[in-house]
Amino acid sequence: MEEMAVVDVSEERRRRRRAGDPRLSDAGKEVLERITTGDLADEFQAALDADVEADPILGGHHHDEA
Repeated sequence: MEEMAVVDVSEERRRRRRAGDPRLSDAGKEVLERITTGDLADEFQAALDADVEADPILGGHHHDEA
């Protein structure tokens, strides 16, 4: 029988998350930062709230139209 090495997957995920997404350019990262925490955060939150309200699956409610 061969021994198998145990890899700490959570540590690898944590390392990648800290490094950031390599598919995003610096400009893209700047836009995401503005959207989620900066001057566009209120507009972003309002859009999320509207989506949750409009989508029964996301909002956890059902619109009965019968």
